Amino acid sequence: MQKLNEICSCESKANSETEFVGIRCEKSKEGGALETSIIFPLGYFKDDTALRKLPEEELRECVVNLFTVLSDRSLQEQIHQDSSISTFAEEHGESEFPMVSYLNVIRNFLDFGYLDEKEILYKKGANGKISWGRTIKAVQPVITEDAQNLVYLDFIARKVSYNEDTLITQVHKFCVHDALVKLGFLFGIDPSEEPLLDFDYDLFCNAIHSKLAKTFNDRDLRLLADLARIVEYLAGHKTEDGKIADDFYFGVKKFAPVWEAMVDKIFGKLPAGVPRGKFNPHCEWDLSSGLHGYENPNYAMRPDTIMVLSSGVYVIDAKYYKFGVTRNPMDLPSSGSICKQIAYAEYVETHLKEIPAFAGMTSGDIYNAFIMPFCAEGEMDSIASLQSDNLPYKMRFIGHCSGDWKNPDARPYHKIAGILLDMKSVMQNYSANSDAQKALADLILCKKSR
Repeated sequence: MQKLNEICSCESKANSETEFVGIRCEKSKEGGALETSIIFPLGYFKDDTALRKLPEEELRECVVNLFTVLSDRSLQEQIHQDSSISTFAEEHGESEFPMVSYLNVIRNFLDFGYLDEKEILYKKGANGKISWGRTIKAVQPVITEDAQNLVYLDFIARKVSYNEDTLITQVHKFCVHDALVKLGFLFGIDPSEEPLLDFDYDLFCNAIHSKLAKTFNDRDLRLLADLARIVEYLAGHKTEDGKIADDFYFGVKKFAPVWEAMVDKIFGKLPAGVPRGKFNPHCEWDLSSGLHGYENPNYAMRPDTIMVLSSGVYVIDAKYYKFGVTRNPMDLPSSGSICKQIAYAEYVETHLKEIPAFAGMTSGDIYNAFIMPFCAEGEMDSIASLQSDNLPYKMRFIGHCSGDWKNPDARPYHKIAGILLDMKSVMQNYSANSDAQKALADLILCKKSR
């Protein structure tokens, strides 16, 4: 069995065209043997060495956390609305690997065993719960000598008979075996017994749907739904000779949109009734021919996150850059990002008076910040500043940037604060947090005043 510590590593190619976060099992170039690898995003661990030293149980929890984030539909919906995300499955024209269903099937199997068809039998003399109604109807009682009582010397008992050979049981065994072959290492267990059936899409679907039609137990209904998703995936994941392919992958080609979506869930805060699109700058051509060339809305500039508090409006750009890991200034946002960030804030200033909730605010109440991932467990004392260790999210101020085409003292947003945010704590809980929002604002405001 593969050891978890040996197949996990940290992603280290942020801003490149080859980064991948997730799990993939594919044939190696040498020998064609299947190799499984799990890649964590920047900042989840300090480095591969720190990852290797983790107890396996703790690392297993981290892997499950990674899969949970990558499976979160609320994140996926936000990502597809705001940007583009490419999965390996989408690139290959395949259905997405049903990670949640595979994990659910394994957990269900470990807790309850195989799904068995059961039949209720009533037999005379059988061991089990006595059915008095059937006993009274079917068994002749004995009258005592004093004729005062009736005594039953035999009983009709209720007995549950499990039929191990039913089709749905064999389908379940097939899916459990496939799940353990792919992900058994995550639970520290080897694949179960070899299934008796070969994969047959129509046969498996009929068995599952037949069972669904007569099942009312919620747990079994959820299990059957997971089995159906696995069967659908396997049907679309075959080799040229019709066999089920052993390779699989689950993850994203670029983790940046996921990072942006999580940061927005934590810090995004808009006044009631104010849509996100209100802060998106647009462009258009006014052609000499008299025609107007309007920009496609899909290509409009869109700030990652807008956080509106009583202290001001904060324009936040979540950068999936590796400075928090390397501490190399070359890995910080460049002039293009700085220029765009200032443009976002200028757009907010231009439209302040159009939003009633911003009444009383001025250009002096608009602030800019870049947020980048880092690993708080590997923090360097030389860069730690204004720590927020009492919060669920660890944050650090690292400095600020500005452009020489703008007077940094003319507007607060001409200086863009650089903030590091702990990746692991974000992935463990990326829900809106007012305390974290205030802490981020305090971090930016304190540094702006210097």
